[in-house]
Amino acid sequence: MPNYLFIDECGDPTFYGHRKKLLVGTPGYQPLLLMGSLTTSNRRQLRAAVLQFQQAILADPLYNTIPSVAKPGWYLHAKNDHPEVRAKFFELLRQLPDFAIHIVIGRKKLEVFNRKHNNSPTEFYFDLLHHLLKDCLHEPDQAYAIYLAQRGKNNSDRFQAAVDKALPPAGQAADAAGPVVSKLAIVLSSEYPELSIVDYCLWALQRYIFKEEARFFKALENRYAVIVDIYDEARFPANGHIYGPHNPFTTQLASPFEKPV
Repeated sequence: MPNYLFIDECGDPTFYGHRKKLLVGTPGYQPLLLMGSLTTSNRRQLRAAVLQFQQAILADPLYNTIPSVAKPGWYLHAKNDHPEVRAKFFELLRQLPDFAIHIVIGRKKLEVFNRKHNNSPTEFYFDLLHHLLKDCLHEPDQAYAIYLAQRGKNNSDRFQAAVDKALPPAGQAADAAGPVVSKLAIVLSSEYPELSIVDYCLWALQRYIFKEEARFFKALENRYAVIVDIYDEARFPANGHIYGPHNPFTTQLASPFEKPV
């Protein structure tokens, strides 16, 4: 049975705007790019649960007249959803079995962007994707199907390169075959309800970091298998810091985060 990975992000990799205008510190600038994956071996149950929830919302007059829900093609997206819908979906996520969330926090540091990513938002994006995949693709003899939410300029060639780079070297384990990626696809979030779960978990962490509102993150804390704060060089070594079940992420442990203006 394959493991399924569904990957989405929150924020953007942009440092410069039109005519190379530096956006850092300006209104609307996003100081973080969060990239997350949902890992599950029980995709069918998760997909069915999200679809059933959406159908129930659309059938309920208490919710289906909310403007965001009433829009054609509505699907669950934490940033745009009404607070009442959002709270109900968080309640469902607390009950769903068989999934884990991995997240890489990318602090947008201009010096790192210039030195490591060659002033390229695409390089920054796919560097985070590589680190996320490296953390997920480690089970020997395991097949993985990986779905990446369509955003901006992500493309299949760079996606494939990030996956190849993240896979362990061939023959690393003497008594077992390495992980195998059986499928790669760049997909629309509106057509893959599993991505709504990743989106909500990213939103919960972002809200905790930016607004110090921890309740959504804490409600799902046992679902966050790994959080890597990759550029927290002020408090930890250059490779960042890894949080997990035995050392849960808190904003008090991390270096202060830049907040949006």
